[in-house]
Amino acid sequence: MKRIIYVAGVNRKHLAEQANSVPYWLLSATLLRRYPSWLESYMRNRTVIWDPGTFTEDCISYQGYRAYLDRHAKSKHMYMQYDEIGNPDATEWYLKDMRRRGYEPVPILQPGGDRGLLMNETMVFIGGTVPMSDGERMRYLDDLLRPGITAKVHLLGMMKHEWFAPYQTAVQGDNTSWIPRSEWNRRKTVEEWMKEYGEQWIPHVPRSHIQMALF
Repeated sequence: MKRIIYVAGVNRKHLAEQANSVPYWLLSATLLRRYPSWLESYMRNRTVIWDPGTFTEDCISYQGYRAYLDRHAKSKHMYMQYDEIGNPDATEWYLKDMRRRGYEPVPILQPGGDRGLLMNETMVFIGGTVPMSDGERMRYLDDLLRPGITAKVHLLGMMKHEWFAPYQTAVQGDNTSWIPRSEWNRRKTVEEWMKEYGEQWIPHVPRSHIQMALF
């Protein structure tokens, strides 16, 4: 089945140029809070998701994120709710408050958050899995994404096929591995990395048939 892996981490013009071939971008309001003039030309014919970027030190404030969306988000753009890492109660409050104010954010479900979102929402972003070990992440997602949930989900920070294959509801992910920050990232060219983003065909394979690969 088709899944979409969004390019994440674009915050410089040279990175935008390198990632230009992939029409799916997840952009951080924190990293782009000064909204560079070069960005607008890359927004044409692109599917964009805005992320508040609260995982980043010195992240944008809640009020700042709302003002940023007011000024820069296009009507066709999707945007996540504001959240607080490690605090599902605060994250739930931000979702309610944004909607009360007239915004239409896509909710983020963190460990310990309201799993009812998976039955009551069209799309849910699943956060908090990147720091987990492979075994812990597998158990968490197996328990979370059981057959019968109705929401489609985006696995934040995930791009490897084995994290999508067991879950028919996992239709999207994102990752910054393409950015050449270290020898590990530079083991492939950016052009080679780009082939792993965008629309990917990842068949559904039941858990019992999967041999989980380590990162």
